[in-house]
Amino acid sequence: MHPTTQLLQEARDKVTFPIQDLTKLIYGNEEIYETFMKAQKIIASEPSIRNHPDYHNWGRKEQIIKSYEKLRIMHQHFNLANAAHWTPILSLFQGTTPSAVSFGMTVPALRFLGTDEQFNLWGPKFLTMEIVAAYAQTEIGHGSDVQNLETTATYDSQSNDFILHTPSVSAVKFWPGELGFLSNYALVYAKLIFNGKNKGVHPFMVQIRDNSTHKPLKGVVVGDIGPKLGYSTKDNGFLAFENYRIPLNSLLARYVRIENGQFSRHGNEKISYASMMVSRQLIIFIYPRMAAQSLTVAIRYSITRQQFTNDKGIENSVLEYQTQQDKLLPRLATCYGMIFAGLRIAELVDDNFHRVQKKDFSTLQQSHAILSALKAWSSQWVVDTAEWCRLSCGGHGFAHYSGIPAIYFDTAPNVTLEGENQVMYLQVARYLLKVLQYVEKNPEKVPFYFNFVLHIKETLANQSTDFGQLLKLTLTLQLISVAKKIKDSMGTGKNFQQIWNEVVGVQLLSVAQRYAEYFTYLVFQEYISNANPQVKEILQQLCDLYSLQVILDNPNTLIESGRINVEQFKQLNETKIELLNKLKPQALGLVEAFNFSDNALRTCIGCHDGKPYEYIYEWATKENSVNIKGVPQAVNDLMGTKIKARL
Repeated sequence: MHPTTQLLQEARDKVTFPIQDLTKLIYGNEEIYETFMKAQKIIASEPSIRNHPDYHNWGRKEQIIKSYEKLRIMHQHFNLANAAHWTPILSLFQGTTPSAVSFGMTVPALRFLGTDEQFNLWGPKFLTMEIVAAYAQTEIGHGSDVQNLETTATYDSQSNDFILHTPSVSAVKFWPGELGFLSNYALVYAKLIFNGKNKGVHPFMVQIRDNSTHKPLKGVVVGDIGPKLGYSTKDNGFLAFENYRIPLNSLLARYVRIENGQFSRHGNEKISYASMMVSRQLIIFIYPRMAAQSLTVAIRYSITRQQFTNDKGIENSVLEYQTQQDKLLPRLATCYGMIFAGLRIAELVDDNFHRVQKKDFSTLQQSHAILSALKAWSSQWVVDTAEWCRLSCGGHGFAHYSGIPAIYFDTAPNVTLEGENQVMYLQVARYLLKVLQYVEKNPEKVPFYFNFVLHIKETLANQSTDFGQLLKLTLTLQLISVAKKIKDSMGTGKNFQQIWNEVVGVQLLSVAQRYAEYFTYLVFQEYISNANPQVKEILQQLCDLYSLQVILDNPNTLIESGRINVEQFKQLNETKIELLNKLKPQALGLVEAFNFSDNALRTCIGCHDGKPYEYIYEWATKENSVNIKGVPQAVNDLMGTKIKARL
């Protein structure tokens, strides 16, 4: 047996919990897990779509074409309109997956905001991919500030249709995914101008390319915006209209409509949150699993990588060093918490979806707040985790062959897209303050996952150093503090908006993140209570390490309030070291519970059988097209040049 294979086998032999039981928890249900495993096998076995070591030497056009080929083949095997089929696949491809925007954003918006007739007209064509539609909301001049979008849709009463127009460069739609090449339709958000009056921003289903030639229709200017950090295969595009006429039924009309020359509204105007929820929920569900990929590579490599001899003259595996454990194990613990939070949020979104379909908006705001909190927190955490995993692999982590840099690039855009993170946190903070106001007059309105506000006195009186109590206490103290500061500032001559923007902004971001961390703790505990007894202990250790790391990363509130003293803080650090020691022997089992194949990991340093040095040398010498193609002529030309230089 190869020495590094032996090291991994010895590590596997030390695992004391049933790995398969954790796998079942991670994937939530059998359909998602079976789809995930089937997709891994198909991608690995199909030569035309198999993840390739030389991928990052390819040009962007070649990468995009390959992504379309992958989509075509996967569409033959799976119902990509079913989220249980395509969401498990998204973490398995090199590059981003085409049609994810169309299925994950546009279809839900059509379902939520369109009438039954409109969904029946367009919906089936999405399933057969006769229609692929970009979600065209963001403009060059406006992103999160949706209410000030400039694109106009002016109602023409004479012809009973709309004139879609881009009045300025800042009004050009810019950044929507799948707009550059793939989409033949777009869900365009535009100001509806009716009888000369602005009726607000509304969505319009608009054909932008010819069904036969796929060329832009007259009056439509559309294309790809060019290379960017990450998402190289996603054809983010630009879109402009030149007095482009679209039919009356382009306006998604479940809640607003024009009939008999009259404009009317029906239902809750905040329903647009519901369609955005689906895409944010997917970010929370999918991308922590990409962090799991980077952790799998890093922990396997940390076992097979040996550096510096011990007192027996044997080189230590890097994972034996406490500093390496500190880089990886708290992030592994957090990864489990985020995956469980993603599963619970999927249930909340599904419940909200069914309620909204029945015009029950009772869970809309709380669902929006939870999604916003976790989208912001998890997206930044995933990017940071990829970077820490890369650093933990030393020089080899810097190579694309490790599989980790691509994870960083493919997850970094999530910090900004589907709601810029600071904007998301501010919306969470606004809802937390609203819930706090319910306590005295309407306590029955406080939702379950926000009920900590109903127990403020008990929380403040509780002297326990239980990790969950400390998380709740930190959140409570910060919420009380920012609420008081807002109230006190109202007497200084500043209005509420000035206070919000100029006085408490940093505090608002902090309290929103504390909520995301506390919500994840609550869900973690729910999963532990329902878990198989054989994995309860390892899950509790993970939850303890997660909670403890959150507390140690943000101790100021507890220290400033006098709730923990120096000795207690020292004890928290000692407890963390004890947890690292307990979890180190279980680390390999914890990442292998994710069950990623070597091809899905796209790595040569984190393979199931080890051999990092052999594989990286093989990939560099046999798979690297730069070497295969031979010496470029430019090198020969350069070497023959007489260069004047002073030595």
